[in-house]
Amino acid sequence: MKFLKSKLFLICVALVAAVIVVTALFAAFGITGPVRSVLQTAAKPFEWCGAKVAAALNGFVSTFRDYDRVAAENEALRAALDSMAEESYGADLLKEENEWLKDYLHLAEDHPEFALTDARIIGREAGNYSTVLTLDRGRVHGIKEKMPVLTEDGVYGYVKEVGLDWCRVVSILETATSVGAYTDRGGALGVVEGDAALRGEGKCRMTYIEYTADIRVGDRVYTAGGVGSLYPSGLLIGEVVSIEADESRNLVAIIAPAADFSEQDGASRMMIVSGYAEGS
Repeated sequence: MKFLKSKLFLICVALVAAVIVVTALFAAFGITGPVRSVLQTAAKPFEWCGAKVAAALNGFVSTFRDYDRVAAENEALRAALDSMAEESYGADLLKEENEWLKDYLHLAEDHPEFALTDARIIGREAGNYSTVLTLDRGRVHGIKEKMPVLTEDGVYGYVKEVGLDWCRVVSILETATSVGAYTDRGGALGVVEGDAALRGEGKCRMTYIEYTADIRVGDRVYTAGGVGSLYPSGLLIGEVVSIEADESRNLVAIIAPAADFSEQDGASRMMIVSGYAEGS
């Protein structure tokens, strides 16, 4: 309403009225050339404005068409990438599963006397070397305390605590663990146990070895088994990496376990010795 009362609006109306009056007078006297010229002159600004508006509208519509096309192409590319990622992930899982099955079957063939239950790691103790794990198997799967736990490479530890569908496993690196052991080459006997100082290095030690025992660096160490042992005989523990004498003149061997305890490169699945075949 303010614009209709403004001076600019009144001037525009006056100019339009003047053009109309002049045009009518020329037409009344039969002078059509100037009329046409006046009309064309008056129409030029409107034609120019109309052309600009049309061009702007065409550009606007074209922009939205391009946007829709680009958006559709991006969506198609995203779907293709998601599909490729799923295929790659599925292939990795299949490869991991096949490798695990080979390791599982290899261990089962080497120890047909074992009833094995496979398990996934669902929790790790913080630190460079994880010595306490949580697995996804528990009482509903027949798991009990003190069952041995193995990786494809060797002994890991034993089940210390059991829940409904989980269990907590303690490794041979823990100071509270010990297992009777022997070396394969010279038959040296001793006890493999965790050591607080060696735990951070991912190692353990073999103690109570007689001073005259035939033991060397590089000898492989296995579980001795026997009455009261948590572990059956013949499971690989690791390898001797150094030997020294203690204050009692017994030998102490430092053992590098066969199982990988590092959090970054360690196993993601384990095998629990959940039973034994009849007669074994």
